[in-house]
Amino acid sequence: MNHATDRQDRKAIAVFSSLGGIFAGLCCFPPIVLVMFGLAGVAFANDLGNVLYGEYRWAFRAAALVLLAGGLFFYFRRSGICTLDQARRERNRILNVSLLVLVTGIGIYIFWTYVVLHYWGIAAGLPWAQYDESWAFPVSAAVLGVAAVLAYLLRRGQRKADAGAEDAAGSLPKSV
Repeated sequence: MNHATDRQDRKAIAVFSSLGGIFAGLCCFPPIVLVMFGLAGVAFANDLGNVLYGEYRWAFRAAALVLLAGGLFFYFRRSGICTLDQARRERNRILNVSLLVLVTGIGIYIFWTYVVLHYWGIAAGLPWAQYDESWAFPVSAAVLGVAAVLAYLLRRGQRKADAGAEDAAGSLPKSV
């Protein structure tokens, strides 16, 4: 794997994870926007937030997982894994990248929803200060730290595999 491909892989993983994490937390975004633009009162926006987060948060989370799965599907197709046989051969890479995207997406979701949107909602005047979200910053930092370790291990493993493939190619007998 060359350096440009490695950079593209990292960028794709970051984009998929970010989009999934942010999409999963969109249930809390509309009330903030409505209040900030003066389109709704605090009471209505708070009720809307309670409905979206209380009854539909699983729909947002499920849609985010579908978004992540679809993104990974097209990512692997674009990188040349198009058949089941190719997928079997690249099983470890598929599992590792998928796990990395999922863990990173979860970390971004926790940070976006329970830190950014929570405090942004409080600043907009929503009565969300009653909810203790002090756990969210350290948890999101820990989850994103795990994702960073996974990314490092994945990159290190890929470099070793590439070096092993180059060594094996160099030891082949040369034709006369």
